[in-house]
Amino acid sequence: MNARWRRALLKLSGELLAGPGGPLDAGGLSFYAREVAAAREAGVELAVVMGGGNVARGSALTYIPATAGHAIGMLGTLINGVALREALQAENVPCVLMSALPCPGVADPVDPWRAGAALGAGEVVLLACGTGNPFVTTDTAAVIRALSLGAEAVLKGSKVDGLYESDPMRDPSARLISSLSHREYLARGLKAMDAAAVAIAEEHGLPIVVFRADRERALLAALRGETGSVIA
Repeated sequence: MNARWRRALLKLSGELLAGPGGPLDAGGLSFYAREVAAAREAGVELAVVMGGGNVARGSALTYIPATAGHAIGMLGTLINGVALREALQAENVPCVLMSALPCPGVADPVDPWRAGAALGAGEVVLLACGTGNPFVTTDTAAVIRALSLGAEAVLKGSKVDGLYESDPMRDPSARLISSLSHREYLARGLKAMDAAAVAIAEEHGLPIVVFRADRERALLAALRGETGSVIA
């Protein structure tokens, strides 16, 4: 294995699963299933926390109480988890889907001991519904799950190459930041990763890699330390 980390957690944005085919694009699901399969073949024990923004973003549902909106958002991540499980199985990747919200017959309850055993046995573990609580982002859920599973890093897949000094969409001259500390990230007020998630990661010395995930073998490159911005 030539990856930098033996066990890692991928935070996969829900928007990455959307495409021409709609919120759950067949091509997108197949692409990320192959990316995960390549990481597993390289010897990485990989867990995945899915976002749900392609299905429903709870914070955008301002016409209903926030608790209900966040519940809808969490269920959106479960929809993504079911779809990604099918895509992984189509690639012959053994996997288990766990949910922080009870959903018998669809997903198992989140159990860090069972999830850790599954990772050790070569299965990919999909973790849906965030922490199961409103007002907590899936970024924070990703850090918490990574810590509970003994993961050595969190990799946040996005649509940009990493962290920039300013918004590269608005400022073409914005410079990429290759690495910075958790504390520096928080002091700069950067938005790529939720501040609460970064603060928890800092407390436990957990590295976070922000990388562009929509390119072939990008996940494997990030696991090798060849791409993305490192918060450590």
